[in-house]
Amino acid sequence: MQITKDTLPALIESDTKFISIFKSYAEEAMWSARLVPQFSKPRLVEARGAWLNDVDRVGSHEKHLVNGLDHFKQAGHLAFWLRRMSPLIEASDPTQDIQDSSGYELDETESAFRDLLFAGPNEYLAFDFGFQIVRFYEMARIDRVTPCPDIRPSRDYYQTTCHFLKYKNVSPHGLHIIYKSLFVM
Repeated sequence: MQITKDTLPALIESDTKFISIFKSYAEEAMWSARLVPQFSKPRLVEARGAWLNDVDRVGSHEKHLVNGLDHFKQAGHLAFWLRRMSPLIEASDPTQDIQDSSGYELDETESAFRDLLFAGPNEYLAFDFGFQIVRFYEMARIDRVTPCPDIRPSRDYYQTTCHFLKYKNVSPHGLHIIYKSLFVM
């Protein structure tokens, strides 16, 4: 799924668009491990509502903002609520269909990614979705002195971050700082 300048406004616009965009992203991401996700629609709606409430609340306390919260803060709050509401409820493995003779052998990359997802699927999807949004906006910035490098965190970085999100209390502001730190130059 391609993040564009229209993604963040569409996520804000309606529950239907939010669900469609997030599901499209998550299905593509999880297919890289040959997994098919299933989501709780009420949890996705609740995550969106909590995210928008947070963005409005924080924005109302920061009077100096002309254009609202930046993409780092919006992504931090979005990732926080997606992780907190845990909308992924199941992931099926079509490679192990009982009707297939031997199934589909996962390659090394698919297998390693599957291990990462099994350790914290909602954490991975929440963090990476927010990261992809931030990455798009940082790559599109024209006011940089030097061009933004195409940052792609390592598997170890994702594993550590997902573990941290799963077992520690990480605030939306903490996620904002994590995202921002990836693009400091």
